[in-house]
Amino acid sequence: MNWEALTAVSTAFTGLVILLTVIFAARQVRALNDQSKALGAQLEHLRRATQLEGTLAVFDELFSPDLQDAYRFVLTEFDERMRDEAFRTEALERAPDSETHLEVYILRHLERIGTLVKNELLDAEALLDFAGFFIRELWEKLQPLALEQRARFGNVRLWENFEFIAQKANAVFEEKPQMTRR
Repeated sequence: MNWEALTAVSTAFTGLVILLTVIFAARQVRALNDQSKALGAQLEHLRRATQLEGTLAVFDELFSPDLQDAYRFVLTEFDERMRDEAFRTEALERAPDSETHLEVYILRHLERIGTLVKNELLDAEALLDFAGFFIRELWEKLQPLALEQRARFGNVRLWENFEFIAQKANAVFEEKPQMTRR
């Protein structure tokens, strides 16, 4: 038997096995890549569905009687009440009476929503399209109190997430003023 011929056949067979292995591996990589893309699409769909659920829950909260009462208070009575020294002193306490100080309800509520938006747990675009004007208006009314509380308590981060979404609402307003006027 010719050893050179056997070596050549063996080398050709080894090359064929390697070629088939490469083809099979390439198919496997392509299949895994397709699976990865499909999984990514599913995760994005799940994320959007979860954000939609959260956004709808926030929309429901915005129409809750408690928030509507607090909103009405801030828009119609808050400025006048802040001129009353006793009310103003209470408003600057760490925990004013929540039945008297409805502005605290707004501050806490929009701080929570701002936290969700900042951490991308809530769809900012949908929220601001729906309630951007509302958020801007409330921050404009409550900003002096928020800034005074920050200074008084030495906490520059107090109400920062409410301010964050108000700034985002302002940016949307400046970018698309026709969409945010209601």
